[in-house]
Amino acid sequence: MLDLVIGTDSKGITVSKGLSELRNLFVSYLEDKQIKDILDFFIKQGISIGSLLLITKEINLIDTSNCLFTDTYIYNNPAIGTIKSRSKLFNPIIKNQKKKNTSNKKTLIFIDDFWQFYPKFTSKVAINHFRQLIQYGYKYNIHFVIGSILPYRNLLLQLMQADKLSYKKNIVPTLGAELIISPDDLIFFTDYETQTPNIYYPISNLHTLQNGKYLSIQ
Repeated sequence: MLDLVIGTDSKGITVSKGLSELRNLFVSYLEDKQIKDILDFFIKQGISIGSLLLITKEINLIDTSNCLFTDTYIYNNPAIGTIKSRSKLFNPIIKNQKKKNTSNKKTLIFIDDFWQFYPKFTSKVAINHFRQLIQYGYKYNIHFVIGSILPYRNLLLQLMQADKLSYKKNIVPTLGAELIISPDDLIFFTDYETQTPNIYYPISNLHTLQNGKYLSIQ
């Protein structure tokens, strides 16, 4: 089980969400460290991650040694990743998508800053695969964590309105949840079935929940 603690509510009660509940997670953040910390802690719970696809820029290379099956696409230097062609970006995941998954192992697809990656996201094959996975992947334990650095707020809405990726806009609320780490020390979280954000307060930035204990990721 991969659980992310969102923050505390106005009564000081800790609020956490499982990755399966989020379907996908869209994160608007202030500093690279914040998005890297989220992924880092998911990886440290690696017993629940069957495979990881890491889409990142070279400066944000993340230690994935705790995750057994990792592919990388480095969008500002593809030569140093394990996947070097945009058209083949999601191929292994698409091939395994409909295989029966009898375990709780998840496939995690992580994009650190979508709007830096977006101009390089020109393969029609990869875009179609992306649409398929982001809409239906959760049914097969496939989940995205997609980040964008502020001021790109409302990442989910912007993502669906982008020319290359736009399709039925009425599905926007069903794609996942959005987490905005604001500059005024508040966290705005919108669940995947709603459009109204809840306001939370950070607990030493973000935490995750493992074996019933909250663990800091400072």
